[in-house]
Amino acid sequence: MSQIVELQVEAAEDLASLHALAFSKEQAWSVADFQDLIEQPATLARGIRDCETLVSFILIQFVAGEAEILTLATARQAQRRGLARQLLQTLEQDLQASGLQKWLLDVAADNESALAFYESLGFQTDSIRRNYYKRLEGGPIDAILMSKAVGGQNRQ
Repeated sequence: MSQIVELQVEAAEDLASLHALAFSKEQAWSVADFQDLIEQPATLARGIRDCETLVSFILIQFVAGEAEILTLATARQAQRRGLARQLLQTLEQDLQASGLQKWLLDVAADNESALAFYESLGFQTDSIRRNYYKRLEGGPIDAILMSKAVGGQNRQ
């Protein structure tokens, strides 16, 4: 049975392992990266565990009514089951009571599945950061900056 859980610094190894499976070697974050981020007061980490195994997670920083999605990953065998959508929607409901007004994120321009996912949730492209992501092969990739107003509010 799967359930959404709050993730603490003790989950950093699980987070790094799943992140390494979901992203390329040069994009994967280390255990220390996750530990450092989770220890920051404005950072929230939630995940979905299925039989104690972390299968999906989201890491955000929440400041002054805005939440920036730092990273989101789902294990390949658990993809296409709506887990990432469930995490994001549940977190949005929880944070709206705390004053969440807007989501922010950036995604690599070549990550078509992520772009389609975020667009399906109502995110819109705000701008492009040229050559932001560095790739070992294929050269630099643009970052697409996206946002979404929360709770039917007008975009600013």
